[in-house]
Amino acid sequence: MALALAWLLPGLAAAAVAPSAGAGARSSDPLPTPQFRRYQTSDGLPGSTVYAVAQDHQGAMWFGVGVDLVRFDGVDFRVFGHHSDDPASLPEGTVYSLFVDRTGELWVGGFGSGLNRYRRDTADFAHWRHDPADPRSLASDNVWSTTQTVDGTLWVATDAGLDRMLPDGRHFEHVGNPLEKDPAAGFGAVRALLARPDGSLWIGSSQGLFVRGADGRVRQVTIDPQLQNLKIWRIQADGDDVRIAVRGGLLRMDASGAAMLYRPAQIPPTDVYSSTLDQAGNLWISTRSGLYLDDGRAHIHAIAGQPLLLGSLPAQQVWQSLCDSEGGLWFVMGDGGIAYLAPGWNQFTRFTHVPDDQHSLRDNMASSVLAGADGWLWVGGHELVDQLDPVTGEVRHVVSGLQGNVLDMVEDARQRLWIVSEGGVYRYAGGKLQQVDLAPAGATHPRRVTLGPDQRMYLVSSRDGLFRIDPDTMAVDPKPVAPADETGFVGNRLTRWNSLGWYVDKGTLLRWKAAAGKLEAVAGLSDEGYVYALEFTADGFWAARNKMFERYRLDGDKVVREQLVPIPPSWPSMVLIALHVDNEGRFWLFCKNGLWRFDPASGELKSFGLRNGLVNGEVRGDSPAMMPDGTIYVASLGGVFGFQPDRVPAIASPAGVVITAASVRRDGAIHDLPTRAVPIQLAWSDRELRFEARSSSYVDPGANRYRFRLRGFDRNWVDTGNHGEREFAGLGAGDYTLEVQAAGANGRWADLQQPLRIHVEAPPWERWWAWLAYLLLLAALVGVILRSWRRRLAQRHHMQLVEQQRQMAEAASAAKTQFLATLSHEIRTPMTGVMGMAELLLSTPLNPLQHDYTQAMQRSGTMLLKLLNDALDLARIEAGRLELEPVAFDPRQLLEEVAQLEQGLAHARGLRFVLDIAAGLPPQLLGDALRIKQVLLNLANNALKFTEQGSVTLRAQRIEGGLQFSIVDTGPGIPEASQARLFQRFEQVEGPQRRAGSGLGLAICRELVDMMGGSIELESRLAHGSTFRVRLPLVEPPASLPTTVPSSDRCYRLLLVEDDTIVAAVIRGLLERERHAVVHVVNGLAALAELAQSSFDAVLLDLDLPGVDGFQIARLIRQREHRQQHLPIIAVTARSGNKDEAMARDAGMDGFLRKPLTGEQLSQALARVIGPAAATPTVPQEAD
Repeated sequence: MALALAWLLPGLAAAAVAPSAGAGARSSDPLPTPQFRRYQTSDGLPGSTVYAVAQDHQGAMWFGVGVDLVRFDGVDFRVFGHHSDDPASLPEGTVYSLFVDRTGELWVGGFGSGLNRYRRDTADFAHWRHDPADPRSLASDNVWSTTQTVDGTLWVATDAGLDRMLPDGRHFEHVGNPLEKDPAAGFGAVRALLARPDGSLWIGSSQGLFVRGADGRVRQVTIDPQLQNLKIWRIQADGDDVRIAVRGGLLRMDASGAAMLYRPAQIPPTDVYSSTLDQAGNLWISTRSGLYLDDGRAHIHAIAGQPLLLGSLPAQQVWQSLCDSEGGLWFVMGDGGIAYLAPGWNQFTRFTHVPDDQHSLRDNMASSVLAGADGWLWVGGHELVDQLDPVTGEVRHVVSGLQGNVLDMVEDARQRLWIVSEGGVYRYAGGKLQQVDLAPAGATHPRRVTLGPDQRMYLVSSRDGLFRIDPDTMAVDPKPVAPADETGFVGNRLTRWNSLGWYVDKGTLLRWKAAAGKLEAVAGLSDEGYVYALEFTADGFWAARNKMFERYRLDGDKVVREQLVPIPPSWPSMVLIALHVDNEGRFWLFCKNGLWRFDPASGELKSFGLRNGLVNGEVRGDSPAMMPDGTIYVASLGGVFGFQPDRVPAIASPAGVVITAASVRRDGAIHDLPTRAVPIQLAWSDRELRFEARSSSYVDPGANRYRFRLRGFDRNWVDTGNHGEREFAGLGAGDYTLEVQAAGANGRWADLQQPLRIHVEAPPWERWWAWLAYLLLLAALVGVILRSWRRRLAQRHHMQLVEQQRQMAEAASAAKTQFLATLSHEIRTPMTGVMGMAELLLSTPLNPLQHDYTQAMQRSGTMLLKLLNDALDLARIEAGRLELEPVAFDPRQLLEEVAQLEQGLAHARGLRFVLDIAAGLPPQLLGDALRIKQVLLNLANNALKFTEQGSVTLRAQRIEGGLQFSIVDTGPGIPEASQARLFQRFEQVEGPQRRAGSGLGLAICRELVDMMGGSIELESRLAHGSTFRVRLPLVEPPASLPTTVPSSDRCYRLLLVEDDTIVAAVIRGLLERERHAVVHVVNGLAALAELAQSSFDAVLLDLDLPGVDGFQIARLIRQREHRQQHLPIIAVTARSGNKDEAMARDAGMDGFLRKPLTGEQLSQALARVIGPAAATPTVPQEAD
């Protein structure tokens, strides 16, 4: 939430932060009060007893915790203990000493566990133990200390003496003491070792303190004679300063080379376990009874253990201390875990109530603080006021019995203390506390008191206004305020600066006018929201609003804004109480929820906490107190804290970042990988590659951030936030480089010292021999593709040729069809005359010879017409233009007609033609009766043609889904070799009758049966005859479908329109034979004229007339008809096209006949179109 939304309470007249007018001139640094961060069992430690601490070259912290070795990386504690089933685990025994040699190897020594080296690659241990049977083994399993001299030799201090590891790395030399009569006797129990840069080795043993030079010579160091029963715990040095921690105190080398007690008057005679010099030059002395801090200014500060007090030392017994690579301090406790001080621990000092310490402040919380004129601090709490010396930490318990929390305090000109609490206003002087009577003046909610320019006290009472108090008589009287509505004062907006009183609100700035005796308005303050805090400068002030900081300059009776610093909207929530601007222009924000610093130059907003030595920064009270030396003291929920804003250093960059762990999933299990600077080799099938990085910054581990970049995989850095872990699901074959950066609280990034190289081997299908195989396969594939392409090209050419041939065939077929149609038209017209005359002739009296001649002539015409129709049907089938016309028909009548037609041919050949109709034949079926008759006639004609004697039988029977027709003959049979090609076009069986036909009949039968969805089969044996079976899927029609219309006996008056006189004579003769009256005209115009003069029952209209064709004549006739009139028109034509009949009906004709035609066809056609059914005629095609 932005700061603009979080400043919930009105701010402070921050001039109160300025030094008190009467503050004394005493100036000294505040008392150091280190505030420790604790690590205990609740944080992951396996125990509270910690004996040793070390930091390895990667920055990780190592601790000896009881019998366990613990590694800490700022995030997690990893425990290495003894496991009976793992011989490479840490041996059982107390871990007492830790040492990191020049190569970064960690050596672990302890009581009963011998000497051990941690193997980082395998996370286990190599062991060196005492073996009584091996004189070159470790002298004892109790190891107190380990060190390494400049020549690389490893030295080990044990209960049984001093050992030196031999170059073979497996055995030891037991080093003797040449100062003894028996040099082989050694140094006794050795507890402490120190290797110096000059190659010398310092040895602390039960026999004293010795120095072994690089040349092997040994000398004994003189020890302060005050010490008895010498027990050396640790030897440490910084530069030329060598310090020896012993039972009874701390020894330091003097000018004579003797080890003398250091500050024995200030450091009590107790066990000193270690000493550490920090980066600021402070010496930290770890003892059995707490810490002692030597600040380098002749002051020794005792720091006692306070387990129950947050931020204090967690225990009394401090075994060892260490200054890490950042300057942070680590302290390990005998019964309190681990304590840590960040490098900037002394940025803040803190004073609070210490349990069981009557000389500390009486309240954990401070509600108000005031800098007194004598350099002491007045500290207000709940119902009390204490005095505090910030230099020495001395506390005086001054006032008790107040009502509620102390809200404000101020000293008057006579250094009397004025106190505002929740229950009233008090004056404290000379050890006497007096309460001011506010009731007569009406001040019911006292909030703030200040010393006015007239040396009188001015009180702000919330919602009551401003009141003046006489400091001597304590009389109270209200004071006017301009404008008049400014009576609801909030106390912390009233302050004093430049000997004047000031009050600020939303858009109002008031200044005390002594002449008028009241506060009056000052112009120039912008009206841009409430002013929550003021910070006065030499010539003006800073104002804090909800969205900005403003700097104003005082110009006479007005103020002028000179600078505006916007507040970023990304700021966290704050509850501002006071503001201070330091000498570098940085804004210090005192808030109820913490202490913050804003640098307008960089835009950085920094919070302060335990990493800076501040345990609790939750500010209380209205007025932080500033001392003459610039130190600010602030009341907070954790007591009083102080700091010098201009001396708070920036946080250093992290010491570095390291890869602490790497693993990969291989063959279904997780495998650890080495993290040293060698290429990590990965198999192609490895998955879930995981890295763990840690910064060696422990200042604020929660603020550490990490980012990774895998060169060859990532384009940019991948920020993982506070989680220093990155996982890759799978990497392709190749070489990669892992780069890692870490940033601490200051935001500056530190790089991994040596990026980690990774090689992923190629999978089998990407290796050289695989690529060779791919190349060969590719060549083969190219060959196959080329061959296929050539084959497809040839196939494409073939398809094009086939398409061309098809088009040519279609064109030839179309030409043939057109030729046949034309030929048919030209033949049908004379055929009409021949066959019609023959039919007319047969109706006249003829002698037998003449009758036979006429019948022969008629049969020849019929045969010729059949050949013509077969050729036309074949052409239509090839062109796909033959269409079936299903109608309802009587199957018995159709079979009888076929039998009647074939009886004559059978009789002429001396054969019997038998019609066999099975019972149960439906009375009506739906199908193309004309085509069915055509198929049966063709098959019957063939049977009669090829049968010499016997009979031909036509059978019909009902089968499932239709009818089956069978034509059975007693002929010679058909050879099996000829049966397969019998239904092909222009094919005939070899025999004496071969030339009696075109060879098209059976082919057309097969085509027609297939079109009707049926099948035709042949069964034949030589000398036993043949049987043709035709199966057709014929169904019964709905009752509403029309059936074949029988011919009528009525006589009609007819108009014949025909331009061919012979055809007209034939048609006229056939009609007149049926007693019809016929009027003949030769063209369409004559027909129209005749229709205009007479009425007719029907018109027989030729389609191909000279001038106006039959279609136009039909349309003209229809156009001339009235609504209720309809003259039946029958088209008579020699055309053979499929569309002719449809065109005729579109022109308005009712019937359609093709030439040549018979009298029967004419009678049926007339019966269909004339009479009640004329409105919806159904005219089948003529039978061929």
